[in-house]
Amino acid sequence: MLRKKLKLDDPPTCTTSHVCTGPEEFAFSQFVNTPKAKLQLATEPIIGLQPEAKVNESLAKNLGETPYWQQVYRIELELSAALRKVALPSEVAACYDPIDYAVEIHRAYMERFLDGPKPVLFIGMNPGPWGMCQTGVPFGYVPAVRDWMGLRGTVLKPASELPARPVEGLACTREEQSGKRWWGLYQELCGSSDAFFRSCFVYNLCPLAFFHSSGRNITPSELKGKAKGEIQTIAEQYLAIALTVLKPRVIVSVGRYTEDRVKSLLKQNKLDHSIVTHCMPHPSPRSLNNTNWNEKAK
Repeated sequence: MLRKKLKLDDPPTCTTSHVCTGPEEFAFSQFVNTPKAKLQLATEPIIGLQPEAKVNESLAKNLGETPYWQQVYRIELELSAALRKVALPSEVAACYDPIDYAVEIHRAYMERFLDGPKPVLFIGMNPGPWGMCQTGVPFGYVPAVRDWMGLRGTVLKPASELPARPVEGLACTREEQSGKRWWGLYQELCGSSDAFFRSCFVYNLCPLAFFHSSGRNITPSELKGKAKGEIQTIAEQYLAIALTVLKPRVIVSVGRYTEDRVKSLLKQNKLDHSIVTHCMPHPSPRSLNNTNWNEKAK
């Protein structure tokens, strides 16, 4: 499916007309996470929850000459702050925000791989317990983040860490099956992380993870009561804002929940109708009939 819709070729035959573009030869040492000068983030909010008419004006005023990756990062921070104000149902015992406590690796991911608009944007749902919750990277399977992307950084502890869901950063040995499937596919199709990120980027609809006291993962689609609708509305609004900066030509929703949010933006005319939209199955083993995800995704 993915190969057909996005015209992905096997690594030996990737060309400049395909999603996986890049140099014919790849030296992983070129892309290790060498320290870069820290950039000072402005502290004023970007837009908050403002009327639609003010969104573009606020973006232009507040983002200004900010480096590209930081423009998107600041939108993420605003989104995270807005979501944390939502009163969560009693079943949610803990809420993890990895773009906060795993900020070093998350910023390294953004700075390294988001150097400008990418033709293809994959939109995931929210962090998984052994992936992004550990690394700050979407579908953040530790070996992929550490070895394939070459990212490094200190990961702190979330404010309300559950014993059943410890955060150990790059030292975590538990495997995030979604991330293992996800990044394993693109390593197979593109070879190097550089080749993948030249034309693609992966962005999450919601940066927060929600857990039951038992450690059970509660996805945004599984939340109860008013919180579900409020989080959905806020996430949609900030996705629309982020897309004005990300400017993809193709959006690939990862899973039906994310696809529904993109469709909602289209219906509200908050998304450029020239953008091509697709949906691919979520790599989570929890998804029904998903044992051969790699073949379905291809």
